[in-house]
Amino acid sequence: MQLSPLPDARPVPPDLAVALRDAAETLGHRPAITVLRASRRDEQGLASLAQWAAKGAHLLEADLLLEPGDRLALRGPVGWPLAAVALAAWWAGIVVTVDGDAEVAVLHEGEQPPPSAEDVLWIGDAVDGAPTGPVEGEPWAQAVQAFPDHPPLPRAHGDAPALERAGRTATQHELIGEVAGEKGVLGLEGPSEDPAADLVAVAVRPVVTGRATVVLAGADREAAAGERVATWR
Repeated sequence: MQLSPLPDARPVPPDLAVALRDAAETLGHRPAITVLRASRRDEQGLASLAQWAAKGAHLLEADLLLEPGDRLALRGPVGWPLAAVALAAWWAGIVVTVDGDAEVAVLHEGEQPPPSAEDVLWIGDAVDGAPTGPVEGEPWAQAVQAFPDHPPLPRAHGDAPALERAGRTATQHELIGEVAGEKGVLGLEGPSEDPAADLVAVAVRPVVTGRATVVLAGADREAAAGERVATWR
């Protein structure tokens, strides 16, 4: 199937909830995030990313009882799970921190929870075909409710605090402004020294611009030759 070309610029959304809904409805399963590993390729479309974010918003509100203004520590490798949880948090008005403590931490295998986190959710993945498991002795969620794909009503707006980094909190408007008008497919060569910038690249940029982010995780640039990547950083 031939994808129709994207417009040079999409309308700047008032907040990330609007951006996510619009991308899911108008662009459907157009790629949002592609992670290239040495032995496999994982792709998440915009509609699927929105569904996972919807489930996450229900989880944060109903299971973890987080409210607008609460803080969520989010750590892990760059990819679609990180993006989905961040988008869920911003939909619910929850502030994401990548280098601080918070009431709840969402971690990937091998990540250490902040000492003050009361609850920890562990995100697993299949690495090179081998299912992974939680670190023995670490708290993690063995089961969660099956939430629908439709998110609760948005609880945050554009000027709501969204992301803490380097002692400063950026609003949704500021995160949108960082990427609005960007063109081309962005390539990330693994995690950078700025995890907040990585999070913006996978969670904010695709839904605001409609342009995908390709992450090299154990693969070289030759593996991305067919991804039409315009910019690497």
